[in-house]
Amino acid sequence: MSDGENLAATDADAQETTEILRFRISERHLHWAIAVPFMICYATALVLVTVYNPDPTRPFRAAFSWVHRLSGIALCVGPILMLLRHRHDFAVHFGNTRVAWRWRLDDIRWLLLMGPATVNKRIALPHQEKFNAAEKINFMMLTATWPIYIVTGLLIWMPGVAYLSWIVHLSMAAAATPLIAGHIFMATVNPDTRVGLSGMITGYVDPHWAHHHYRHWFDETFPHLNHAHSTAAVPAALTGRQPTIGREVQAPLTADQPAADVAVMEMQSEAALADAQAEAATAADAAPTGVAVLLFEVPADAEDDDAIDQPGAHLPAFLRSTSAGEPVQGAA
Repeated sequence: MSDGENLAATDADAQETTEILRFRISERHLHWAIAVPFMICYATALVLVTVYNPDPTRPFRAAFSWVHRLSGIALCVGPILMLLRHRHDFAVHFGNTRVAWRWRLDDIRWLLLMGPATVNKRIALPHQEKFNAAEKINFMMLTATWPIYIVTGLLIWMPGVAYLSWIVHLSMAAAATPLIAGHIFMATVNPDTRVGLSGMITGYVDPHWAHHHYRHWFDETFPHLNHAHSTAAVPAALTGRQPTIGREVQAPLTADQPAADVAVMEMQSEAALADAQAEAATAADAAPTGVAVLLFEVPADAEDDDAIDQPGAHLPAFLRSTSAGEPVQGAA
């Protein structure tokens, strides 16, 4: 292989970035234990209301009705089973609920600027926590209505209160429709946010994307990850495996391992990598276990995330971020 081919291969490796753990396996299991039966309930209810309510004599009505009922039972039982299965992670779910129900002024600003930011790239959004304001609304709606869905769904089977329960049941589903549509659109269609869908599938997301969209959560959870262009290595031990620029030097964190145990070294050159290897060789024996050290090269001409412009004077003071001295999340 020629020197030019070696250089091209090195550049290709340097473009590879590592991923960080965003959602643990317990969070993902709970999410899908709610999302799958809920969407089946929603789809079958839509068919029952639009197709069979006008004409109940049409065929297969009983099939759709029983699928709706069974998925409703799964919606009731599934999340509870997931919580029990991952009971060691109960604190994680409690923390997520606390974050979702804790609102700050920047969350209000984020909601007000979300629409304008989609059409005007000069408008930047305030930094967010683990969930942005729209995701918090979805979370709040879910935790508030989930028990009501279950109760009204059961009462629909009972005579005397069936009609009133059906009205409440249907009204909640109608109110949730724009939230469901928006959530699916942002997760699967919108190119700027669908990158995060991998967090609910594999658990891992791109660190630069997470740093850009969830800055507060990123800084609190991964204090050792520095996205500034630096050749300084984060003190951490390497395994006995030979590291290479742009590639992970240790097996990915398990889903049950704390995400904060990730340390990253950013390397600008082969010389910096060699120095890091020499330093790590002396510290490997004394290193704590369970630490994954990741190496990746930051291109010299890469755009610094911290160079994102803050909202200018064209925005009212109320809409500016309360994070003094910090750049805000860009719209794109």
